[in-house]
Amino acid sequence: MRSLFDRMFVDPFNRLADQSAHVIPILIMVLVTLIIGGFLAFVARLLTYRLLQLAQFDRLVQRTGFSSMIDRTGVFRSPADLGARFVQALVWLFTVLFALNAADTPASVELVRRFVDYIPNLIAAGLVLLLGVAVSRMISRSALLAAVNAQWPAARLIAGGVRVLVMTLAIVIALEQLHIGSLPLLVAFAIVFAGIVFALALAFGLGARDMARQWLEAKVRTSVAEEEVFRHL
Repeated sequence: MRSLFDRMFVDPFNRLADQSAHVIPILIMVLVTLIIGGFLAFVARLLTYRLLQLAQFDRLVQRTGFSSMIDRTGVFRSPADLGARFVQALVWLFTVLFALNAADTPASVELVRRFVDYIPNLIAAGLVLLLGVAVSRMISRSALLAAVNAQWPAARLIAGGVRVLVMTLAIVIALEQLHIGSLPLLVAFAIVFAGIVFALALAFGLGARDMARQWLEAKVRTSVAEEEVFRHL
């Protein structure tokens, strides 16, 4: 019969040794993968930064107007630095996925599979945000020109409000693509948007009645004058 000492100490130690013999090589392989991936990510960032500088990427982005947005963040030195760090993040991401897949455990394999299935949602959300930035700039500029031509006060405030609303809608759609609080976000956006519209209409109706009446009278007089001109012709 086996002794009590063997059952209490020897057998648990043997099981721990067997488990360690299986786990330690996996941990070493994951660690080596992360070290190599980190080095490759660093080299990729340097090479990408040099290539973008040679291609005059900063000047190209400056023409589109996104350079000022990057400068306001204070995180990146230039658009080329943003592009280089984005490439570095991609290399790090694939390194982590490769390390998790190399671990070959049910949890890590399932995590990699779910993330790969989630990639189309990330791409769609990114495209929605980029489109939202472009559309918000275009609509904001159009609203600014229309407000200035109509001689409305606070034209820049109106243009800024339009831009914020469009970007908010783009963010809500992007989060919906990521399946992050889809229904609550849509309901909250609808409530906030309706509240803003109602508040602006109420403020304009109560606080700017004279200005609204003068503006409408001027429009009516202009239309009547145009009709009289056409009648004489």
